[in-house]
Amino acid sequence: MQTHARISIALAIAALTATPTAAQDVKKYGSEAGWDIFIKETMGPGCLVAKRLGAEAQVEMGISATGEKKGYLALYSKKDAAVSAGESVSVIFDVDGQKFSGEATGQRIAGMDGAFVWVNNPDFIYDLAKKNALTISPAGRDPIVLSLKGTDAAFTALRACQDAQ
Repeated sequence: MQTHARISIALAIAALTATPTAAQDVKKYGSEAGWDIFIKETMGPGCLVAKRLGAEAQVEMGISATGEKKGYLALYSKKDAAVSAGESVSVIFDVDGQKFSGEATGQRIAGMDGAFVWVNNPDFIYDLAKKNALTISPAGRDPIVLSLKGTDAAFTALRACQDAQ
């Protein structure tokens, strides 16, 4: 890798939900720009944004306030994600050409497979609102491209939710 910045990432086992409204420890905070914003009590409480990518996939980004605040990214699919629960997967995140590397942890939730990654800097999550695209490239798997256009309002609501906690 050339000038790849490295994000320190801690592996953890967390109970994220593919349909946050179904979880007892999660309550809806609002919706903005096509994203649903939720408060998750077991994250400190912390807040997350979730967006369905069609009927087959969902992306989540959020902040955990348990201990020192940290962010996370998660991507789940109803299709076989070729990752087992608890399995570590090397991942490259390309944010408008700037690359970050880390380890994602496989997880199966509510009939969906996927993985999540903890990010030690919550500002990384907030800063995505200023970007255009996030490409997630898990080792040995096809890249996933997520448009970040129009996420300013959702991330402003995420920050307001987190500040209210």
